Amino acid sequence: MKQRLQQATLHRLLDANARFALGGNGTTNHCPMALCALAAMGAPPERLQDFFDMWESRYALAAPAATKVVERETWQAGVGNPTSFVALRDCFEEWIWCSGADAVLAQTLQHMPFAPASGAFHALIRLSYGLEAQHVGEIAAGLAALASGNLHIDTGSQPRTPAVSVRAGFDSLSRAVHGVQFDGGMITSRLRAAAAEPRFQAALPAAPAQPQLLDQMAQAAIALYWQTNNFTALHIVTGLHAARRVFEHLPSVLVSQLMPELWAAVCAAYVSIGAPALAPAAALLIEEDVLPDSADTWQDLFTTAIASDDDHVIKLVYTCYSENLRAPSPLYLAAAARRAGRVLQMH
Repeated sequence: MKQRLQQATLHRLLDANARFALGGNGTTNHCPMALCALAAMGAPPERLQDFFDMWESRYALAAPAATKVVERETWQAGVGNPTSFVALRDCFEEWIWCSGADAVLAQTLQHMPFAPASGAFHALIRLSYGLEAQHVGEIAAGLAALASGNLHIDTGSQPRTPAVSVRAGFDSLSRAVHGVQFDGGMITSRLRAAAAEPRFQAALPAAPAQPQLLDQMAQAAIALYWQTNNFTALHIVTGLHAARRVFEHLPSVLVSQLMPELWAAVCAAYVSIGAPALAPAAALLIEEDVLPDSADTWQDLFTTAIASDDDHVIKLVYTCYSENLRAPSPLYLAAAARRAGRVLQMH
C-alpha cells in the first residue's frame, strides 16, 4: 500500500513538473531526476511533495508555451534547437503512447547525432530516470532534451587507433592536454571548448575494442571523481549510469553504434577539467573498514540523501549504490559518503 502511494505521488509530481521549463533559476531543472532518485531510495510521499515544493519556490521557471507543433515526420528539424524542447516533448509523448518507449527510443536515436553530453549529461540522466519510473512524460522530456540541446562531439572522419583500455586512452589525452584550462562558467561551455581544442582532436583515440567498455568507463569515472572531487567528473559518473539504464532499452546492435559517441563525450568531459593524470588504481583504494560496505551503511546514506535538498547529493548517492551493486568498489561508498557529508576516517 505504501509503495503504491509513493508511486502514485511520484507520477503526480512528475506530471506537475511538465509546467516547469527545461532550465531553472541558475540551473537545469533537476526536480524530476531528484524525485525519481528519492523514490528509488524509499522516500515517503510527503518527502517527495516537500522536495517538489522546495524546487518550485526556489528554482522553477515556467515552461514557455509551444509555438509550433512538431510531427513525427518532422521532429528532426528540432534537433539542436533549444526552443523546440516543449514541442518535441509533446511529439515524443504522443508517439510513445502509440508505439511504446523502446520503439521510439530506437527510432529517434538512430536518426539524430547521439550526444550524451547534452545539457552536461542531464538530458541522458533525465531520460534514464523517466525510463526507470516508467513515466511517459518524463521519457519524452528526456528524449526532447537530448534532441533540442544536442551537444554532439564531432570527431571528424579521420581514422583513429583504438585505445588499449579506457585508462590508456585517458593517459594519452592527459599527456597531450594536461592542465589546459577552458573558458566558460557552465559545464557545457567548457565541454564545447574542449571538444574544439586541436590537441584534443589530435590525441583522441578511438574507443577501446572491448566488450565491457561501459564497465571500464564507469570504473575510470568513479576513480576520476574520487581523485579530483570535480563537479564535471561527478556528472560523468551519473551520466554513465544513465547511459547503462538507457542502453538496456535498446537493441545490442544500436548500442554498439552509439558507444563510440559515448566514449567521445566522456573523453571531452575529462579533457574539459584539465585531463588530470589518473593515479594508479592501487593508490586510490580505500581501506574497506573506513565505512563498512553493508546494507545498514547504505541505508544511512539513503537517509541522509533523502533529507537533503541538494539534488546532486540525492542523485550521486543513488548512482553509487546502483553501480556498486553491479561492480562493487570501495570508491563508490567513499564518494557517496563524501558527497553526503559523512566524514571518512582515513588510516
